[in-house]
Amino acid sequence: MSKLHLSLTLAVILWVSPLRASEERIDLTLGYYLEDHNRVEVWSPVLNWETPLTTTSLIRLQAVYDVVSGASPTGAPPTKPVREVTKTITSTETYNAVSGPSGRSRRATRKVTNKETVLEEYGEPILPLQQFEDARLGVNLEWESRAIDNWVFTPSAAYSTEQDYESLTGAIKVGREFNDKATLLSAALSFTSDSVLVRWDDEWKDKDTTDGIIGITQVINPTTLLNASFTAGRSTGYLSDQYKSAMVDGEVIPEVRPDARTRWVGMITLNKMFTPVDGSIEASYRYYKDTFGVSANTYALTWFQNVGKSWVIAPSFRYYEQSEADFYAPAFEGNPQYFSADYRLSKLRSMTCGLKVVWKPSSKVQVSAAYDRYIMEGRDGGRTSADAYPSANIFTVGIKLWY
Repeated sequence: MSKLHLSLTLAVILWVSPLRASEERIDLTLGYYLEDHNRVEVWSPVLNWETPLTTTSLIRLQAVYDVVSGASPTGAPPTKPVREVTKTITSTETYNAVSGPSGRSRRATRKVTNKETVLEEYGEPILPLQQFEDARLGVNLEWESRAIDNWVFTPSAAYSTEQDYESLTGAIKVGREFNDKATLLSAALSFTSDSVLVRWDDEWKDKDTTDGIIGITQVINPTTLLNASFTAGRSTGYLSDQYKSAMVDGEVIPEVRPDARTRWVGMITLNKMFTPVDGSIEASYRYYKDTFGVSANTYALTWFQNVGKSWVIAPSFRYYEQSEADFYAPAFEGNPQYFSADYRLSKLRSMTCGLKVVWKPSSKVQVSAAYDRYIMEGRDGGRTSADAYPSANIFTVGIKLWY
């Protein structure tokens, strides 16, 4: 079994593998996301740097710079486009006419023609889109320590900023190894403070999020690894999307979501190596539920196939489905307390098919390239416009260097 193969299949989380006391690592990745019809485009270069500080500790730094542009549905329902049309309008006019030697007057009519410019609907309904352009800079710093035998401590801090959003996160992860490092119990707690610029009133509003996670990673045998985790989180504050609106009683107004959201996530991942074919499989299932009324299931499957000593080919498939939020609808009547027409809260499903190729020409260099096709579609019987759901092509290239 090659080191490359093991790194792809068994290193599910960094805590499982021992520190590389004498090696630094740099990862450079460039991601490109493009929705069909050029709706949304994202360029995402990412830098990961890892270096040992001592024989029992290391630091990791990640920096990402996302450049996003395009157009996204506003939440308003589809409407037909309008154009100016000049129409000829003929009307009948009544007037007094004088006739005969006596000059007697009588009532008469005549046709009058006028031209008038009016607005006229035409064609098929079009989904209203909001044009946008933004850039996000994100930095994450993590310190890992194994100074105490069989214990792993990992505090971290992250910050990201864009023109209308700022986020600061602090987290602590703790792991305890048992059974000669074959079992890892872990727990983590994070707190995030966000500030959102609401474009409707040009005011910054706050959002706070707390997440806790517990997990176990178990080496079943030399070719099988099992990981299970449970996450609970709660967000409070401004939870609406500052760019989304909805139609209420025929008027398009900013959406309103509840100011608190609790969520629960359970996930299980199995990695299994098949020595006779020199390949392995990674299968996972994730269940999500929150107090917005959304529940979701995610199934993912990836096959890692060794080809020779330095190549790995990894086809993958991911399926996701969710229910709609309690306060979602394409349009509303009356006086609802909460309302959103954001298609991402509707009943939907998505599928992603991908292929990744990894080449490791030496023990110090690893190069990868990947392509994914992403498709999203509604499951609410056509209530939500099919044009709201995007499909996209995703390209990723990367290089890892050890030195």
